Amino acid sequence: MRGSVSIALIAWLLVAGAAAQAPTPPIWQGVYTAAQAERGKTVYLSACIRCHGADLAGTTAPALKGDRFMDTFGGEPVSRLFEKIRDTMPPNFGTILDDGAKMDIVAFILQTNGYPGGARELPTGNALAAIQVLRQGEQAKVQNFSLVQAVGCLARGADNQWVLRSSSVPAITTDSQPTPAALTTAASAALGTGRFVLLSAAPFNPAAAEGQKVEARGLIYQETGDSLLTVTSLKSVGGCS
Repeated sequence: MRGSVSIALIAWLLVAGAAAQAPTPPIWQGVYTAAQAERGKTVYLSACIRCHGADLAGTTAPALKGDRFMDTFGGEPVSRLFEKIRDTMPPNFGTILDDGAKMDIVAFILQTNGYPGGARELPTGNALAAIQVLRQGEQAKVQNFSLVQAVGCLARGADNQWVLRSSSVPAITTDSQPTPAALTTAASAALGTGRFVLLSAAPFNPAAAEGQKVEARGLIYQETGDSLLTVTSLKSVGGCS
């Protein structure tokens, strides 16, 4: 009996440890501000309430919260929600609201669905596309052309290419450049078994970090036999053992 309890405890600790190591998806880190969501609420109640309802439960148009929202946008980038609002709302909607107001509505919808606010307003462009709509505890799926972060050893490859070897599993990020705190975390992060060919690495002076452990960021592209990273940042964080 005691042995069974010990095995169960060890198993639980392993699962808990794996969960603790899993990065928190960007959408659960606070991707809009409370002020932005409040602006979005004001605009929503004047422009969207008739079709979607005061509580976002839907009337003549689909619900923008709960299971219906997740069925439509779950796993998708937040940019798709923004584009839906920007491009396919009723004709008069586009004439009275600019893109900034529509982004504020996105913030209000995220708040209503339980996603936390943070210190920065919703980004635009690739950074918005890097934020996936996910349930609590669900991990982001890395898709081609996502902005990602990985840690590995910088080495020269064939044909004067630079390679990130012993790479960790790439994690989606919204920042093309790391913060000092992110670099500190990367320095103690475990290496992995991945390998990426680095594109457009020359502007980051890779020769100065050859053979070192680096934190790399960039746009990912993967298919059978090909794993590429178009670099946006390449920072040494220590030695590679």
